[in-house]
Amino acid sequence: MKKIKLVSIWNPKGGQGKSMIAINLAAAAMEIGIKPMIVCQDQQGTSMLYYRQGNLNFEVVGQIPEEKPDADIIFFDHQASDWEVPNTNLIVMPLKPARDQYATYIDAFKRASSKGKDILTIVTDGQAHRKSEKTTTDYLEKEGAFVIPSSGVFSRASEEYRTIFDPVLNKAYKIAERRREITKILGAILIDQLVQKEEKKELAHVE
Repeated sequence: MKKIKLVSIWNPKGGQGKSMIAINLAAAAMEIGIKPMIVCQDQQGTSMLYYRQGNLNFEVVGQIPEEKPDADIIFFDHQASDWEVPNTNLIVMPLKPARDQYATYIDAFKRASSKGKDILTIVTDGQAHRKSEKTTTDYLEKEGAFVIPSSGVFSRASEEYRTIFDPVLNKAYKIAERRREITKILGAILIDQLVQKEEKKELAHVE
């Protein structure tokens, strides 16, 4: 029986790009033949809204399925104001680098770290011309965070309830760069899974 990769997209602060990250990571997975599912923790959430418009080529559900789903990877799109640290081992934490939003991220990061979670940080929608945001972004990037710069591609996609991997956007400005950034993040998530498998093999060998 195949093991499903579980990934939580979590940050208690609203408007940090959780749903945008979730749907685009799922779309990136489809591009390489990995079947995703999104569990939208908010029935009226953005991921569910996109799904209801009919432009997504993967499934979004409002609760954890009772039976094991036909999926290779499940992304949990957590709602805002949810301060409970997710149960999954891997947590993807998107944030916008504005000072007040960064402060919330720090608090949430400490909570997740104290529970031994693997955390992958993504800085979204940073404004390079704002000194404080650039400083935060540069610092987090040096610490291993991924950076997705502010881009009209995401705005255009959201207007039509699409992911940036939708063929309709193939000619959009800098679309290839934005897609590469999302795919790189997905790669890090999948590599994390491979590393964990190798570590388990090594432990079993030692025992």
